[in-house]
Amino acid sequence: MVGVLTGAVVIGVEHLVEDILHEVQEAEPGVIAAVLVIGAVLAALLAWFLGGRSSSTTETYVEKFHDEDPPLHPVYAPGRLAASVSSLGSGAPLGMEGPAVYSGAVIATLLRRFKWTHSLHSNALLAAGAAAGVAAVFKAPVAGAIFALEVPFRDRMAGQRILPALFGSAAGYLTLTALDGIEAEYGIPAVEVSFGKAMASLVLGAVVGLIARGIIELIRIAEQYSARGLPWVRGLAAGGALAGLFALGRGLTGENIAITSGFPAVDWALEPDHAIWLLVAVLLIRTLGTSVAVGGGGAGGLFVPLIATGAIVGRIFADVGNSEELTMFVMVGGATMLGAGYAAPLTGVIIIAELTGQPGLIVPSLLATTIAMLTVGNRSVSHAQRSGDSPSDDTESEHARQV
Repeated sequence: MVGVLTGAVVIGVEHLVEDILHEVQEAEPGVIAAVLVIGAVLAALLAWFLGGRSSSTTETYVEKFHDEDPPLHPVYAPGRLAASVSSLGSGAPLGMEGPAVYSGAVIATLLRRFKWTHSLHSNALLAAGAAAGVAAVFKAPVAGAIFALEVPFRDRMAGQRILPALFGSAAGYLTLTALDGIEAEYGIPAVEVSFGKAMASLVLGAVVGLIARGIIELIRIAEQYSARGLPWVRGLAAGGALAGLFALGRGLTGENIAITSGFPAVDWALEPDHAIWLLVAVLLIRTLGTSVAVGGGGAGGLFVPLIATGAIVGRIFADVGNSEELTMFVMVGGATMLGAGYAAPLTGVIIIAELTGQPGLIVPSLLATTIAMLTVGNRSVSHAQRSGDSPSDDTESEHARQV
């Protein structure tokens, strides 16, 4: 039930965002810049006054997975989802998985109030909801389940919750396919792994890891500003900065490269004949844009922004090395940046394989992500993740049989 309801809600929110965003992108550049400002201000106000003074989405799931006191408050859900629609619909460079994961957590919390769910540990239901949200957004059921188990921790998985996460992810995915159809996000040629490609992936992993360290620090700094000052002032400042970055990206590329979650940026990175200096410029624009959106109190996720950033890094890496494996390095770069940035290596690897329908990407992505994780160390864009043993582990054996 958690998976089906989450999948249905995610489809509704995603379609609303896509419809608004389509109208925005068809507008004149000046109108797009104005909408970015309005969307940032509106999102900040909605999150502040209706969302419990917070725009947290994915982080709420991670926090409540570990700590049930205070509980997740569903009363804030309309405000935070409305803030997400405002941020994402106006073109802020954030991801749809944020409100999707949050929706799953809220639905799990609501169903927890029924007596017949009390035999299940509460964060087992949360895991089912989060898995369903990611599965529905990315059309990636395996990655959804792995995400729900992997992302609460920096160095291990929440193994006792694996059955609810797997089932919730499958239910969310089936709801998506029943209501919305399904096809691979990226149709790319089959990837064959060789020794040379494997060695190159190791080098790419080190490069992505170094850049990921900088991105993690930028996100941390941005989060410190996301709750300071008046919400409309933060929103206005962030919106103005996003409008400026949009104008810069439009002037350099002729495309709306600085806005939306990032899949258009991945498509752009796959195009031939981009100068390296232009790729570097877009990398900086996208990175700063996401940080600015977070700092302004924007509501949304970081998955796709990280994938887009890594994809551009992979493209730069391929061009510098005069490699003909452009597509492979773009996709491996995206998987590696997500895995290293979120301290969720398996999620990053599997989500790219499912998005492309290419299991051949798994091996080079695993190699690159391993090196990137070693380079990043004990860091993550998520402040709510825990390392080592969780205090709740003492009760896991009690709930394991019931789960």
